[in-house]
Amino acid sequence: MMNSSNLTGQSANTVKANGINLSYEITGNGPHLILIEGLGVGAWLWEKQVPAFSKNFTTVVYDNRGAGKSDKPEGPYTISLMADDLAALMDTLQISKAHILGASMGGFIALDFALRYPEKVDRLVLVATSAGGPDHVPMSQEALAMLFITDSDPRRLTRKKLALAYTDSFLQTKEVEHLVELRMKNPQPPHAYMAQITAGTIFNLSEEVKNIQVPCLVTAASEDLLVPVANAKNLHKKIADSQLKIYQGPGHQFFVENPEPFNRDVIEFLTKSIK
Repeated sequence: MMNSSNLTGQSANTVKANGINLSYEITGNGPHLILIEGLGVGAWLWEKQVPAFSKNFTTVVYDNRGAGKSDKPEGPYTISLMADDLAALMDTLQISKAHILGASMGGFIALDFALRYPEKVDRLVLVATSAGGPDHVPMSQEALAMLFITDSDPRRLTRKKLALAYTDSFLQTKEVEHLVELRMKNPQPPHAYMAQITAGTIFNLSEEVKNIQVPCLVTAASEDLLVPVANAKNLHKKIADSQLKIYQGPGHQFFVENPEPFNRDVIEFLTKSIK
C-alpha cells in the first residue's frame, strides 16, 4: 500500500498467509468489513471509502497477491487461490466472520470466497463485477485491446488505461493526476499483472452463483466500459437474496468517481435489520 498515512492514517502491516506475505491495514470499530480491490491496483484504491466505512465498521483493506506491498510470486494465479489468501488472512487476524466487498476482479474473489467459505461471510457487496463464464457480457474488443497495450512511457500508458475506468468528464478533473501518481508510486510488475488478468479470464462461477445464501448488494454503473452493466443485472437475477443498485452516469470505478452515494448505500445495506 502506498504511503499508508494517505489511506487510513495508520501504518500498513504484513502477515504470512497462504504461503505469501500480505500487506493490510485495519481501521475503525464495529463489525468487520473487508474490501477487495481489482486488477492491477492496491488497497490505496479505497481511499474514498475507508474514512466513511471506518465510522461504522472495523474496516480491513489489503493488497492482493501480485499488487501493492504484498508478495508478487510468479504465476499462475487463480481466483480461488486469491480467495484462499483472504481466508488465510482472516484466520491469521482472528476474524471469524466479516462483511465482504469486492470490486471487479475483487468481486470475482468475493464470489468465490462466499461460495467456498460461507461461514466466514456476513453480507456481500459486489461492485462492477460478474460471475464470469458463458453468461458474462464482455467489454468491447477496443477496451480489451487497451488492457494489453504497452508503452515506453508508463505515465502516458496509465492515463490511457484510466480512460477505461472513468468518464470523459471525470478525466478532465484535477483528481486524475492524483490517480496517476498512485499508480506510478505503486508499480505492478508485468508478470504479476498478467497472472492476475489470466486468473480473471478463466474465472467461471456462472452456475454456482445461484448458491449464494447471504444477503447481497449488487452495484454497477451505467457507463462501465470494462464490466458492462448487464452483468450486474445477471447477478441480481441469479442471487435470490440480492438487491440491485445502478448508478447513472459514472464509469467502472464509480466508487472513486462519485463516492458519496455508493458509500451511503453500502453503509445502509450493511447496517439495516434483516427481516
